[in-house]
Parts: sequence; structure tokens; C-alpha cells
Amino acid sequence: MRFFPIIALLATTVLFCGCAPRVPNFYVEPTWTEKPTSISVVYNEPIIENQDDLEDDLGEYADNFDQWFNPELKKNLDLFTKNSIEFSLTKVDSEAIVPDTATIQDSTFMVPSVKNMDGDGVYLVLSNIIFSRREDAYMHHGPAMTVAKSTGNPNAELEASSQYYTELGLWVSADYAYYDAQTGNRLAFGRWAQKSKFTYAMTKGDWEKCVKGLVKKILVRTPILKH
Repeated sequence: MRFFPIIALLATTVLFCGCAPRVPNFYVEPTWTEKPTSISVVYNEPIIENQDDLEDDLGEYADNFDQWFNPELKKNLDLFTKNSIEFSLTKVDSEAIVPDTATIQDSTFMVPSVKNMDGDGVYLVLSNIIFSRREDAYMHHGPAMTVAKSTGNPNAELEASSQYYTELGLWVSADYAYYDAQTGNRLAFGRWAQKSKFTYAMTKGDWEKCVKGLVKKILVRTPILKH
């Protein structure tokens, strides 16, 4: 567990109301309707932007993060699929995963692909897995309030109250894509980010929540979650 002052946090993001329409960040082919019986998961070594946090919260895995990440990823895949699918997980070198592109509503996405796919099951390819501790700042627009004019006019002006607030959190993000191993056709793809909020001290539980939330999002609206 690590304690740190707010001023030491890395990044600040300000979000304003009235944003543009949100572009979907994942896509599932409508023709992919059959639940697979096995999935080969291929992924790159995750990037840890704050190595001190890893040493504080998962010290025994500081020199080999995959010893924690691999079983944690497998645990949650089994959890959400209720052990109904056989998952095999393999960490590969970055050269084994080839970047590709795809489009959702005129927005271009980087989509990971793997050079060699064996068998007749489904492949899940994960890349650009990044863990990052951040402070995010938001602007909150409150209800309008009356403010007396300096002239003493009994009529009052209405002014919207605005204030900033911040949230501390550990984020994990990843690009992903599913493939039919036999045909090589892409079945789904996307990019997700997951946040675990904390008040002051980050712990091992935040890393666990991030992986669990990310796995759930990667499985969403795919036939993998069919009963």
C-alpha cells in the first residue's frame, strides 16, 4: 500500500458538459453468434507507468508482473464465463502481434492481430495493456442561484454555480480483437479502459478491480457470455 500527496499525481483531465456524441469503442460482427468452446488468449507484457506503485502494492511481482497478471486474467475469464469455455493464455513478444486498423463511425482504431493462429477455435488478442495511476479533474455545473445586483435592484440575477472536483484512480486500458482461427476473420474488436477509484491510498485491490472490470468489458455483447 502506498500513500502519496495529491500534487505528486501524474495527469489531470478536465471534462466539460455538453460533449459531442460519444463514438462506440467496440464492435461485434453480427454474424458471430456461436459461443466458442475454447479461446486462445494472446497478449503482450503490460506496461506499468508507475513502477513504485507496483512495488508497493504487488511487491513480490515487481520483477515479474506476469506471474500475477496471467492468473488474474484467467481467473476473471473463468468467472464471467462460469468455466464454460476453455481458456489458454500465452504472453508473446511484441513482434508476434501485428497492428491493424478498423473503423467505427468514421473513427479509426488500432486493432491487434497475431501472425499465426492454430486450430479451429477463437483467438483473443490483447495489446497496449497499460496500468496508470492518475488524478482526474472534473467541472461540475450546479443549479443556478440568485445573486443580488450591486445597484440594490430587488430583481436578482441568475448565475450557474460551477466547481471542480478530483478523483484518484488506477486505470487500465487495452486494445483487443477476436478472430476465427480457422478462417482468420475478425469477429470483434475495440478498446476499453477501466478505473478503480480510491480516496488516498492505492492497494492490491485496485489492481484486481481493474483487471476484473476490463475483462467484463472485453466480453460484453459477444456470444461468449451466452448460457
